Amino acid sequence: MKNLFPILILLILGACSQQEEKKDALISGKVLDPETKTMALISVNGEFRKEIPVNENGTFSDTLRNIQHIPYRLADGINNILLYLENGYNVHVKYNPKDFKNTLVFQGDGAAIDRYYVQKQNKYQEVAGNDFKSFYAQEESDFVAKVNEMSTAVENLLDSFDSIPENIREKEKRDIDHYSTTLLGEYKDFAHAAVTEDPDFKVSESFPDKRKEMSFLNQEDFDYSVMYKSLVHRHYQDQAKELAKNDSIDNNEAFFKIVEQIPVENIRNSIVHRGVLGNIPYTKDLDGYYNKFMSISTNDTHKEEITDSYNKLKKIVPGAISPAFEAYENHAGGESSLSDFKGKYVYIDVWASWCGPCIKEIPSLKEVEKSYHDKNIEFVSISIDTRRSYDAWQKMVTDKALGGTQLIADKAWESDFVQDYQIKGIPRFILIDPDGKIVNANAPRPSSEALKTTLTELGL
Repeated sequence: MKNLFPILILLILGACSQQEEKKDALISGKVLDPETKTMALISVNGEFRKEIPVNENGTFSDTLRNIQHIPYRLADGINNILLYLENGYNVHVKYNPKDFKNTLVFQGDGAAIDRYYVQKQNKYQEVAGNDFKSFYAQEESDFVAKVNEMSTAVENLLDSFDSIPENIREKEKRDIDHYSTTLLGEYKDFAHAAVTEDPDFKVSESFPDKRKEMSFLNQEDFDYSVMYKSLVHRHYQDQAKELAKNDSIDNNEAFFKIVEQIPVENIRNSIVHRGVLGNIPYTKDLDGYYNKFMSISTNDTHKEEITDSYNKLKKIVPGAISPAFEAYENHAGGESSLSDFKGKYVYIDVWASWCGPCIKEIPSLKEVEKSYHDKNIEFVSISIDTRRSYDAWQKMVTDKALGGTQLIADKAWESDFVQDYQIKGIPRFILIDPDGKIVNANAPRPSSEALKTTLTELGL
């Protein structure tokens, strides 16, 4: 009997160890002909992010502990793969980034769900078409019919996947509805008016705006569905705008007042985090804005990220030495660094070839360049196009005969210069003096009369 006791202990410990192992999720894969050194794994609810190293032979693997049972996005900087993960899952992904659509293969747990995610997106695109303008330019009745057709097609696709667990199936049914709600809302609020250039457009009284009856406090759908999360964020943004207008108060004050009233903690944290992350570079009261966020959020990860932004923004005040960029590719040939322009004022336009508002500023930027061509100022445009849109950048600079110095950042959004200036949206304009000191980290746009006033005050 004495010998049995240690054996029992070992058996118990072994059982505990197996249970502990079951809590882990294993993700692995192989990227054929890899161009990236890391894969980013990001939960769709934004609560989890992890960088996974990619070996020289294209393989990668990692162990994830106590994860949420929701979809995750696996990104290599160009391609994005939606994966469903649970504790105990063993997932393997294989693809060639140069032929992503035809080589993507899923193996292991959840493979059926992951294949469904891919086919779901393809089905939406197949029914809707690839022409954004034509899609939203449809007459109201035709648009509603097309959205219903899309929903039916994806519902039929979901039904064809027998092996998808029922709990996921129910969430997917709601996600399909959330997607149609999003499309209908966009059509009503701005999309049709924009593509038809009819600012007076109004939908009919019978238009099916599903947002009127939906709840914006469903934590389960908020964690699972990108579409639902988008609807929730838009809902509270609209509420804040309405409050600011009705009470004649500052937009930031209105935003914080609305957010504080959200009763679901995780949703409240997500809304305030996303709002502050995008707006903190533009606030005129950095300390007050930061402190208000810190008093509302209970998410330590979010607090660390906003604190990092806050600390970086404290370094780019007027008079501070500007963060530098080094050896950025120059469209005219060779490479350029910020130090190359020392002795001149430098007006920097951070943009991208796919950015509509950026392109809208081009004619005004050309006019400003023409007006100041003989002054002590250099106009520098820095594109944050990725490798995928590199050719589009090259072509646009040539086709539109863009002037000034045309550069492309080394790592798009992740470039040190972009990160140091906390650029969260484009276009973004920066003005630096001849000594390399910041005049304005949020300089006026070329289309604004304020830019000419600023340059005149500098003696230009």
